[in-house]
Amino acid sequence: MIDRKVLRIFVLLLFVMTAGAVWRLSLLPDWRLPAGGPGSQNTVSGLLLFAAPASLLLVMVTPFIQWLAAPKETLPSWRRWSGKWIVSWSVFWALMQAFVLARSLGLVSLSNLDRARVGLVMIGIIFLIVGNFAPKAPSLPQCNSSQLDRWRVSRMFRFAGKLFVGLGLAFVLGGVLLPLEYWEPVFLCLMLAALTAGMWYSIKLRHERSLAMAPGRSSQANI
Repeated sequence: MIDRKVLRIFVLLLFVMTAGAVWRLSLLPDWRLPAGGPGSQNTVSGLLLFAAPASLLLVMVTPFIQWLAAPKETLPSWRRWSGKWIVSWSVFWALMQAFVLARSLGLVSLSNLDRARVGLVMIGIIFLIVGNFAPKAPSLPQCNSSQLDRWRVSRMFRFAGKLFVGLGLAFVLGGVLLPLEYWEPVFLCLMLAALTAGMWYSIKLRHERSLAMAPGRSSQANI
């Protein structure tokens, strides 16, 4: 079960976002949304106004799967974790929807460079949210002996969280401060470095487990 206060926040924000999208769509004569704001010759489908509410609905998929898979004794932990997860994403997508509506009404005017910077900052915020909550997720029971034990799974999640937070900070600061010509090489190198680090750490943990399971040997390696 979701905490009632969290559920109210989620339903309220989802209703407001959807109502705002319906209202803005009703103002469009042909359901086409000016891509660059009022007066722009380029248009896109007005149904894009519902992208943020749809994304917010997808946020509920993760807690739902967790409730189905988690044992009863861990449900209180999952409830606390999912509550913070849902509220964080609800606020994020509500702000995104407000920005989209304001821009479509001409209340916010951005150049192409500014739009690119805002996009990078949004990606960075997504990384920060994932990096902050992933390590705090309660552990699920092991399904087979080939998986990592809970201690190593926890270490893997903490390491992944650090990678996501680092990438998030890099995208936010880089999107604001870096010149456009440096974006592609810098962010590509950062993504490749994070992917390589994640693969290396996963291999390291599995190697530790194989040593620990070997007869007469144990591994106490820690990060």
